[in-house]
Amino acid sequence: MKPDLRASLRLLGAAALVAASLVGFAPDAEASPQVYNPCARLSAGQVRFSASGAHRVTFATAADRGSNAVTITGCVRSGAGYAQEWQDWGYVGQKGFAAGGTWEDTWKSPSGSFSITEALGRRNPGTALRYHTVTPNSRWGGERGSTYNQYFEGAGGESDENLWYYMNQGYYEQAAVINYNRLPDMPTVQGASFAIFFHAGRVPSAGCVSTSLPTVTRLLQTNRPGDRIIMGAVDDVFTPYSSNPFGAITARYGSTGGNFGPLGAPASNEVGGRRDGGAYQLFRNGAINWSPKAGAHVSQGAIRSAWARSGFEDGPLGYPVSEEVGGLRRGGVYQLYQGGAIVWAPGVGAHATRGAIRSAYASAGFESGPLGYAVSDEAGGLRDGGAYQLFQNGAVYWSPASGAHLSLGAIRSVWASTGYEAGALGYPTSDELRTGNGVFQRYQGGAIYWSPATGAHAVLGDFGAAMTAGGGFAAVGFPVGDRVAGLVRGGAYQSFQKGLLISSPSTGVRVSSGPLRAAWGATDFERGPLGYPTSDPYAGAGGATVQDFEHGRIAISPGGTVKLIGPQG
Repeated sequence: MKPDLRASLRLLGAAALVAASLVGFAPDAEASPQVYNPCARLSAGQVRFSASGAHRVTFATAADRGSNAVTITGCVRSGAGYAQEWQDWGYVGQKGFAAGGTWEDTWKSPSGSFSITEALGRRNPGTALRYHTVTPNSRWGGERGSTYNQYFEGAGGESDENLWYYMNQGYYEQAAVINYNRLPDMPTVQGASFAIFFHAGRVPSAGCVSTSLPTVTRLLQTNRPGDRIIMGAVDDVFTPYSSNPFGAITARYGSTGGNFGPLGAPASNEVGGRRDGGAYQLFRNGAINWSPKAGAHVSQGAIRSAWARSGFEDGPLGYPVSEEVGGLRRGGVYQLYQGGAIVWAPGVGAHATRGAIRSAYASAGFESGPLGYAVSDEAGGLRDGGAYQLFQNGAVYWSPASGAHLSLGAIRSVWASTGYEAGALGYPTSDELRTGNGVFQRYQGGAIYWSPATGAHAVLGDFGAAMTAGGGFAAVGFPVGDRVAGLVRGGAYQSFQKGLLISSPSTGVRVSSGPLRAAWGATDFERGPLGYPTSDPYAGAGGATVQDFEHGRIAISPGGTVKLIGPQG
């Protein structure tokens, strides 16, 4: 990669003097940290960048990032590992290696694992790679635009490399293209460096790897499309920790950027023998977990901590089945697992959702619905084997008998005042349901109703049953107060918008409303001679509205005439 022709000429000229002074300077004069057995290290899974199962892998490693002299080694797949085919020495960018990628004008080579799929030079030496025979019109794109970091034929611009010129200088007599900042390895980013080649003419450059012409020719003649080069400083490339070099964990680690990715350096060997035949490997900033059914996925940060609280893969969540996915409301992130998910958001932390509670949460729209984000993990140990989970704006409660249902707002506050599931209402058996101009929620022991005009009130036991069956709500509307006991002979009542519900042990729950109630009140209600109502109001003869009582009857004609009949025999 050359930023411009004049700078390239100055660099190549200076580099030629350096190279001339090093004729006969063997690689074993380099610093001791250099690794001369990279094929064995690759076979042991001690390489921080994935070889992606390539048939041949070429290493170009320097003693440290600031060094531009590299040991170059060719490895070939052999059984369950790799064997060394050849070793040579050469140069990379004038200023050594970048910590990961690189950009134009840094004079550094990128670190990492890159595929090799095409080549160029004076004539095809018999390569299986896509080959460009260089002509006077051959260019490599350095100008921003559609030809950036691509081969093309044409006049070119100031930043486009004249391949014909450099070939005749001896540098591109043969060259393999390293797929940094280009497909198939990665999308091309304008300005993130171009023309990173493995070429002849052993000399420091602006980012290429250079060595002897016989070595470059050999690589072209033996490599297949998709074989790889792994390059970088020794400490960035190798690790003392081992993993399966052909395994899913190694491949996933490589796809994250290896040592320069979010996981950082390996911190343990790959460990097998986990649940369902799984394995994991620890890294400085997290882990990769794998199982045959779930695949290999990164686990890190607050989401990993929440997974740890649940028991990792041995807990109810099992293995992760996705990577972390962002873009949720207010900056949230989630990760899916075999048994549920963990969701994180700023200010609420990371919490798992699973099973029936997660299904109810999903039906409500997850974090975009009325509940918002989870603010606790699921907690069990409730009455009758129940469990609950708290969210920003409420909770979800579950029991084997009632299923999982949301608990929100004013209705939740009233339920709390009754003792939650341990009180008279028990567990919710429905979500909030709309009725009239308000809502209600059913419970094992009744219901809670809310409207803007009346607020929220519980309707318990037999009163609740009367409200949800037989048209009780239509008759009396929303409750405006709580149940009141202490009437004669164990009676009780509750006030509603259109009247009352009143009960006694012997008569059950009955509606008392309108003119019939006024007429009954004139007799001193249940304390009077009529006693408690034994029926709801009903249509009688001649269009009259009638209600039966323990000791009589009240009938009101269409014209409003009140007739008391009783006591009954």
